[in-house]
Amino acid sequence: MSKQIDAAGVEQDVSIAMIEPVGGHGGAHYYDFGLARGLLAAGCRVSLYTCDETADPKIAGLGFFPFYRGIYGRDSRFVRMIRFLRGSLSVFKSAVSRHERVCHYQVFNDLIPELVVITLAKLLRRKIVLTVHDVSSLAGPITWKRQMTGWVYRSTHAVIAHNKVSLRELESIGVPSQMIRVIAHGHYLDSVRKMPPAAEARRALGIDPQAKVILFFGQIKDVKGLDLLIEALPAVSREVRGVVLLIAGRPWKSEFTRYASLIDAAGMRSQCILHINFIPDDAVANYYAAADVVALPYRRIYQSGVLMMAMTYGRAVVVSDLPGMTEIVTDGANGYVFSLGIEDSLARILVRALQHDQERVEIARRALEYIRREHNWNDIGDMTAQLFRKLLPQDGNPALAPRSEAE
Repeated sequence: MSKQIDAAGVEQDVSIAMIEPVGGHGGAHYYDFGLARGLLAAGCRVSLYTCDETADPKIAGLGFFPFYRGIYGRDSRFVRMIRFLRGSLSVFKSAVSRHERVCHYQVFNDLIPELVVITLAKLLRRKIVLTVHDVSSLAGPITWKRQMTGWVYRSTHAVIAHNKVSLRELESIGVPSQMIRVIAHGHYLDSVRKMPPAAEARRALGIDPQAKVILFFGQIKDVKGLDLLIEALPAVSREVRGVVLLIAGRPWKSEFTRYASLIDAAGMRSQCILHINFIPDDAVANYYAAADVVALPYRRIYQSGVLMMAMTYGRAVVVSDLPGMTEIVTDGANGYVFSLGIEDSLARILVRALQHDQERVEIARRALEYIRREHNWNDIGDMTAQLFRKLLPQDGNPALAPRSEAE
C-alpha cells in the first residue's frame, strides 16, 4: 500500500474508517475525537463516520462524515433501522472509495446494528476491529444474547477492551484471548470546554454559592445506583450543612417517577435540584464546575465516561468498589471508594469528602494528574495503530500474534 503524507508531514500507512453512530447523541463523541487525534498523531489516516447529532470537531486531517441521519428519536424502531442501514451503506461506499482497509467499530452492545456493520465489512473484505465499551447489555443479562454476542465478536479480526474486567467478560462469552487487546479509555482534556469559576456556574444553575454539591451526571440507568444515592442523602444531610444533590441527565429505558418518589419518601425534595433532560455540550462544564464531588454509585459498569469527564475537570469522585472503577480510582489517592450497594458506606464516604475541603481539593488535583499521565491519547492512539498495522498483509503478519503470559 502506498503511503501518504498528512498536512503536518507525518507519514500515513494505515487508513481507518472509524464507525461510531452514537456520537453527540449520547456523549460518545468525546471518545471519538480523542481517539481520532491519537490515531492521526500515530500516522494513520482517519475518517469518522457518526450521527447527525455530532458537531464537526474541525480536527486537522480528520475526515468527518455524519452519515447516520435520523437514527434516534420517536420514530418507530423499524424506520430508524432502515435509516441505519442506509447510513451504513453510505459509510462503506465512502470507505471503499477512500481505500480505508480497517473498519473500527465502537460497540455498546446493540446486536442488530453491530451485525449490519460487521456483515458489510466482511462482504467488502475489510479488517474489522471492535472497541467494546459495554460487553453485555446493561439492561440485564440474557443468555441467548450473550451467546450471540460472543459469536459476533469472534467473527471479527480483533477486539479492544478498556480494562481487565472487560477482558475477563469477553473471555467468558467465548472470545479467544489472542483476539483481545486491553487499551485504556482516554481523557477528555482536548475536547471539553473551559470550566467557569464555581460561583459563576452555580449562579447559572440557581445553586446557593455556599452549598455542598453532590453531582450525579449522565444517563439515568437502573444499574447506576441513583436510588442508593437518594437513600443515603438524609444521613449525609444530618452531618453536612447545606448539602445539595444535583441530578443532571435523562432516563434510559425507565421513568424518573420512581426516583422522584424516593426523593419525596426521604424528605429530600428541597435538597435536590433536578435537571432531567439531555445536557448539551455547551452546558456540561457548568455542572462539573458547580460540584464539590461527583458521585458514581454504580452497581454494574465496564467503563465510565462520566468518571473520565469528572477527573478531566479536576473534580473529586466517589465510586463503588467495582473492578472497572478501582482499576482507575484508589481510595484517598485520586478519589473516594465505598462498598458496592451499601448505603451507610456511601453516606460515610460522602460525609468525609464534603467535610474535609483540603483533602478533597488535593485528591481532585491528583486525579487530574493521574488521568493526564495514564490516559494520554497519544499513547492510546499509538497502541491502537500498532494493532491495526498487525492486521494488514504488508506487515507480513495479517493475524494477531498470541499474547504472552506477561501481557
